[in-house]
Amino acid sequence: MVVGLSWRIMIITISILAVSGVSAQRVSISDYQVPVSTADRLFIDFSVNHAATGSTITTSTGSIGSVYNRFYDSLPFGYSIDIIGSGLVDRNIEKQVYKTDYHADADARVKKYLMQNHESLKDLFGSVRVNSNLRRVYGQPASAVTVGVGYGRLIEATALAKAVRIEAFLIREGELRDHLPKTAILEISKIINREREYEDRFGETYEKEWYDDMEAIMRASGLLKEDALGAVGILRIEEVLEREHVADRFYGWDLTLGSKFDISRPFADENRPPVNLDVSASYARPITWRWQVSERISINTPFDGLGKAFSSSLSSDISYELSNRVDLRLRHLIRVEKPEAADTVASHSFGLSFLYYIENHVNLVATQQIEKAPEESITTNFTIALNYRVF
Repeated sequence: MVVGLSWRIMIITISILAVSGVSAQRVSISDYQVPVSTADRLFIDFSVNHAATGSTITTSTGSIGSVYNRFYDSLPFGYSIDIIGSGLVDRNIEKQVYKTDYHADADARVKKYLMQNHESLKDLFGSVRVNSNLRRVYGQPASAVTVGVGYGRLIEATALAKAVRIEAFLIREGELRDHLPKTAILEISKIINREREYEDRFGETYEKEWYDDMEAIMRASGLLKEDALGAVGILRIEEVLEREHVADRFYGWDLTLGSKFDISRPFADENRPPVNLDVSASYARPITWRWQVSERISINTPFDGLGKAFSSSLSSDISYELSNRVDLRLRHLIRVEKPEAADTVASHSFGLSFLYYIENHVNLVATQQIEKAPEESITTNFTIALNYRVF
């Protein structure tokens, strides 16, 4: 059922893409090969709901949330860190008391590639994963460690997406005669990816050197209409790299098989469950330069009762750039639980979000959330929040 749902989402996505068309750019996402792949993002959300009838306050609620993602991958070593947290303050108008709530989830994974000297096995790795979560009602954080082996590699290719967007702008503005050769667009991507290196080397005026090196590659291709980029061309490069948001682009897959050990439970008097067999897989692929599809599946079952009891989850994420400032994001999460002495139950969560990118890293996010828990009615929630991208 879980796999079938995943494929249905993929089929729908591909059908939409067939209508929307494919970029004429000659380079493919899989052409982007770099020895080191990194991504680093921190977002903070603010939401306030304050209402009054006449001079009487009827609603007073405030919340803050944050998301931090750090990704690093090279052939000898890789790691990822994902942290999500939120807090809520709700004022009871009638009783004049405040209710607070909070939660935090953290997941960290370290990978070591084991067979770098064998071309066919260079993506074989050992991994250690630690996850922990905390809720206000918990007596202590719940945490677990998973040790395993796996195969595959995910590569962050956002720099290539930025290079393709720059090229599209320059063609539209008449600065380029045609699409750049594959080698040129890949070289520009690598320069974009080295922004921190340019900043360390040239200081506060690094952008000029950064842009000049990109322009030199365009000039060498013979496709620049003039001897150099004009003011409009430089402005377009700056617009993409400094003022617009390009959503993270990943491609690749990995599969991990391991053993999961619970280190602590939410309450000190809880017994720790037996060691679990843990199987997880991730897949990511940009389809055209505006779409990104990501999927992750996880299955856990105790070694002393393989198949008799299990828990599984599948998250499917699709993002689409409606314009250079507006993104559409869809996320579906399904969880399937089978206790050893009970029936299988499933819960669903579906989210639809529109993100409008304002200036200075400030975004406006509108989200419609639909959830269905076992033996409960469908719940819906609509929120509008300001989102600040720290970096």
